[in-house]
Amino acid sequence: MEELNGVGERIAYWRHRRMMTQVALAGQVGRSESWLAKIERGERTIEAIKDLLLLARILRVEPGDLIGGVELAPNGGPLDPPKGIIAVRRALVGPAEKEPPSAADLQADVERVGLLVAKGSYEARALVLPDALVAGRVAAEHEVPGAWSYLARLYLMTSGLVRRVGEPDLALLAADRGISAAQRSGDPLMVAHARRRLAFAFLRCGWLDEAGAVCSDASDALAPTDATSLEGWSLWGSLRLTEAVAASRADEAGNARRSLRDARTAAERVGPGRNDYWESFGPANVIAHEIAVELEGGQPVEALRLADGLDVEELPTAQRRAEVLIDVAQAHNLRRDDGAAVAVLLEAERHAPEMVYYSVLAHEIVRALLKRERKARTPGLRPLAGRMGIKV
Repeated sequence: MEELNGVGERIAYWRHRRMMTQVALAGQVGRSESWLAKIERGERTIEAIKDLLLLARILRVEPGDLIGGVELAPNGGPLDPPKGIIAVRRALVGPAEKEPPSAADLQADVERVGLLVAKGSYEARALVLPDALVAGRVAAEHEVPGAWSYLARLYLMTSGLVRRVGEPDLALLAADRGISAAQRSGDPLMVAHARRRLAFAFLRCGWLDEAGAVCSDASDALAPTDATSLEGWSLWGSLRLTEAVAASRADEAGNARRSLRDARTAAERVGPGRNDYWESFGPANVIAHEIAVELEGGQPVEALRLADGLDVEELPTAQRRAEVLIDVAQAHNLRRDDGAAVAVLLEAERHAPEMVYYSVLAHEIVRALLKRERKARTPGLRPLAGRMGIKV
């Protein structure tokens, strides 16, 4: 498995392991044998995530086995996961023994990690999180003021990191502990924020029903009114955005549209320029999710139309800007506009390099571009592939 560099190769590998023909597997997905053959040869990409999830279910594997986990990631190439991930795991499940920090020191730790999250830094975050997690756990045990709130955020930032580098089980554990800490903090909006992070972990595992249910229950609990604070509207809108993604991946277009409509209503109330509970919620992030939903539904042209109306600089963090740009690059890739795809990936790299280097989707895009490379049209492609650790 370690030498398999693309989704198509992994699908072929597991299809042979299950002793299935291309005709049989394609038929169960509702696609043609020619479609599957081109996927396996790397001549086309899977445009709708629902097809990928269905293939995983039929082949009796996790979606991560097809898109790449730790054994293939962060990039399917020679790079290892960020240094510090093993220490992060130990900080989550091992003993927490040290002198309790002051509330000020703990707050400084959380703010430091939060800045690294906003920058899209994986490696530095993995190095500082272990000590911060242990400090947060000890502080909570000793009832340091504000400790449960700080610990909740540390757990949730940990969940986001390990989810992105191919540790879905660890992401679920960290998110679940984040919910418990948020509940102990007494802050219902922090609880809602934590539940959304759990939904992200569910989505990474391909558990669409669970992701949708978590967000639905949390958004129902908030049920905003005219008296609701802007922070409350932000959390409610963020939950509705994640519901839209889950619904789209489950091929429930109507539910996805309703969730997006609710999110737009919330974004109009909240306005631009905010980052309540680190959710990046606002009008720009609604458009970003609309782009993602169109891609999930296999509509790259509509995704690009939406992208034309989005100023990524309105998104509050470099991490979120890079994420959205990778989606836009995928839309160009699906349209075979290779020059535009490379240009957008380079723009994503400018905002947050490690978001590109550790993105499975970015690596799939670059591999697809390399297979149909025209050097005159994509002069920056090979240098980018080299920085990502992809052999050319």
